[in-house]
This record gives sequence, structure tokens and C-alpha cells, in this order.
Amino acid sequence: MPGVELDVFYCVAGTADRPWQRDWQCRFHAEVLPRRWLPGLDGCYWNPQVAARLAAKPYDAVLLGGYNHLTMLRAMVACRRRGVPYLVMCESFLGLVRPRWRRVVKGPLVRWVVRSAAGLLPTGQLARQYLLSYGGRGDRVCLVPNSPDLEGLRHQALQLEPQRQELRHERRWGDEPVVLFVGRLIWKKGVDVLIEAVGRLDRPVRLVIAGDGPERPKLERLARRLSRGWVEFVGFRQPAELPRWYAAADVFCLPSLTEPWGVVVMEALASGLPVVVTDRVGCYPDVLNGPRVGQAVPAGDAAALACAIKEYVERRPSRAEVHQAWQPVVDRMRYERVAAELVELVRQVCGERGARSRERRARSGEVRVFGE
Repeated sequence: MPGVELDVFYCVAGTADRPWQRDWQCRFHAEVLPRRWLPGLDGCYWNPQVAARLAAKPYDAVLLGGYNHLTMLRAMVACRRRGVPYLVMCESFLGLVRPRWRRVVKGPLVRWVVRSAAGLLPTGQLARQYLLSYGGRGDRVCLVPNSPDLEGLRHQALQLEPQRQELRHERRWGDEPVVLFVGRLIWKKGVDVLIEAVGRLDRPVRLVIAGDGPERPKLERLARRLSRGWVEFVGFRQPAELPRWYAAADVFCLPSLTEPWGVVVMEALASGLPVVVTDRVGCYPDVLNGPRVGQAVPAGDAAALACAIKEYVERRPSRAEVHQAWQPVVDRMRYERVAAELVELVRQVCGERGARSRERRARSGEVRVFGE
């Protein structure tokens, strides 16, 4: 946006369990900070240079992508010492499955982070409630959804619509309804519940599972036992391939037992697919704006999942119907709109910082003159 200079520091370039390809072409300064490995804490990022990098320029504000890594906590301390306001992004919510010890240990830390932050940037309504429950101020909140390029995905879907039958033929699918899942095959995705749900249906429905992970052998055995041969494991697919799979399917399902957000849900909706998700998928209150686009069911409930899937495979709403019903969400989550609201909050906290600084100087008798 005009008048905004942005530098981005990444803690890591990628991880082994997320092998999708990336396009690192950026229209802003970006760099990956050197990382130090901590024994026994492979999942915790520690980038010792973060404080020095933040001190290298007179930043007006710092936006932090969370608080669950040592790098983020070090950045917060550095900001507080320098009097630089920081804003914290968050996608957690109260319904997420967490070990009790983690909640007990993390609670005081989260409360300190939230109350010390100049601004709060939750991904959606559930994350907003989470932050407010830890003492966050409602007037310091800006929703920043973890959104893909919705307009771009919709454009691709419209281009692929005439090829739908050809795409299905390439995959040797018939006229049977196709339910698509995209994600890692790990326990928290609830794919076993989805396989059981499809096995409960009283008509042939093809379940296509696009993804890989440690749970795959167990899920394949479950599929052979429950689904009568209608489950197809197609392995990991790069993001660039997914629009073709969305175009060929009829319903998308994300049956997660715990899911902070769920970007794939938005990808499917932008592609014109109705979706069935669980109430543990963080994005559902923000993106499911009516039964024409999808519904959420209780997590772990195979019967409820089967009932919801049955409704959409029988009705099979058109892409045009889903696009039309979901347009208000697309309008609300446009990058330009979200960016404008975020910049407004940043300017607000920076203005308050300047006012406090002037007040301190006035009390101390200091006089400073600024040239234009």
C-alpha cells in the first residue's frame, strides 16, 4: 500500500512435512534469518539474530506471526526495550485440542503476550474470542484471515469448468459423486472418521484422499474394511495441481479433530465446491455463510458427517450457485480491504506511541523540533 515500507523476516524456509513448492518472488524485502537448532526442540524456532535485525532500522511497528516460538518471544522483548509497538497474529481458539499441561504452562505466557501487545491480529472470530478471553482489548483487534487468492482460484475454476468431464475421465471416474479431501494424513485431520462416514452411505460415493503422511497405511487398511472399494488414495499433490482436482470433485470435506484455520476449505469454496467441515476447523464461522455453501458438524461424529455429505451429494449444487452464495465472503476478505484495515490499526498504535513519547518529553522538560 502507498506509504508503507515492509520488511519480512522468516524463521525458516520450509519444513520436511510440508513439501509443497513455493514462489519466493516478493514485492518487498524478505529474508530467512539464520536458525540455530535446539536439542529436543526441533519444532521451536530460534533465530538469534532477530533482535539485531529489528534494531538495524527505526521500525515504527512490528507484526509477529504468533508467540509460540523463542524467536517471537525474543522479538517481543526487543520491541518492549526499544519502545516499539508490536502486533500479534493468532489462529488459536478455545476449542482446539491441547494437552492439559500445555494449557497450564502456556496460559500465563499468552496472557502476558496479549496484554502487552499494541494490537491483535486474529485470523477469524474464534481466534478473536480466544484473545479477548486472555484480556485482549476489542478496540485493538483487526481480523486478518489466512486467505488464499480467492479471485485467482475462482478465475481458474471458471476456466476449468468446461473441462470437468474430461478431468473426471482422466481419473477414470464415472458419474458417481466424488468427495475430496486434501491434507496431511495425520491423526488430527480425522480422515478415519471420514472413511467411516462414507462407509455409512447407502449409495456409491467415491472418496478421493489427496495427501500423504504417517497415518496412510492404517487408513488404507480401514478403507479396505469399511468402504467397499470406493476410497482412492492419490498421494501428495502440489498446490498448482489442486484446482484441477477441485474442478473434478463434487463435495469437499475437512473432518479435522483440531484445525486452527483450514486454508483448503477456502480454496475449495473459491473453486465452487460445497464443503463439509467440523466445528473444530477454525475458519468455519467466518467462511460458512449459509447452507448453500456448506455446513459444520461435530468433530469425530461419523454419523453427522455422513448425513451432511449425503445432503450435498444428492443435491450436487452447481458451481455457479456456490460462487453466488459465497460472494459476500469473498468481498469481505479481499486483500485490499484487509490490508487497509490492518494499516489503519498500525497507524493508530503508532500515533499513540508518538503521543506517549511527546507526553514523556513534556513532563521531563525536553523540547524537540521536527523539520518537514
